Amino acid sequence: MFSVSIARSPKDFEVAAALCRELAEWDMAMATTHGIDPQVVMDLYHGVTAMSLARSYGQGGAAMVLASWDGQPAGCLAFSAFDDTADELHKFYVVPGFRQRGIGGAMMRAVLHAVETHRKSTLLAHTTIYMTDAISIYRAFGFDFCPPFRKVPKAVGHTEIFLTREVNNR
Repeated sequence: MFSVSIARSPKDFEVAAALCRELAEWDMAMATTHGIDPQVVMDLYHGVTAMSLARSYGQGGAAMVLASWDGQPAGCLAFSAFDDTADELHKFYVVPGFRQRGIGGAMMRAVLHAVETHRKSTLLAHTTIYMTDAISIYRAFGFDFCPPFRKVPKAVGHTEIFLTREVNNR
């Protein structure tokens, strides 16, 4: 079976970095099918290390959720502050061999629980048209499409999708 936990230790962030490298490789390969230079995608969205992930998601107001299946790394999903009223999701990835097992939904539930305690009113997601599984999970959890909340370079603009969801604060 699988488990979901918050990354806390250096080893956890090493696992997260490995998952993010897999995500980057997949993202760059998919980008080429949409006429995008993979290096542009790498420069814009990837290139994280265990240390940079720990700095971004290892402190208050942010977190990296890790999923494992029978002890094997199976996925990740992070969030951090976007501004005073919103948090943003990042690094949503489920290893292909572990998809369709409920892992993405379990990570989303864990993040929603954590975000709801922060008292922000909105949760944002920025993804791409070819991340269809992620979009399906976002939509299943009440995210709606919205106008861009950040500028994106013209080279990737034709593939970018923005979503938002109100947070049920406790």
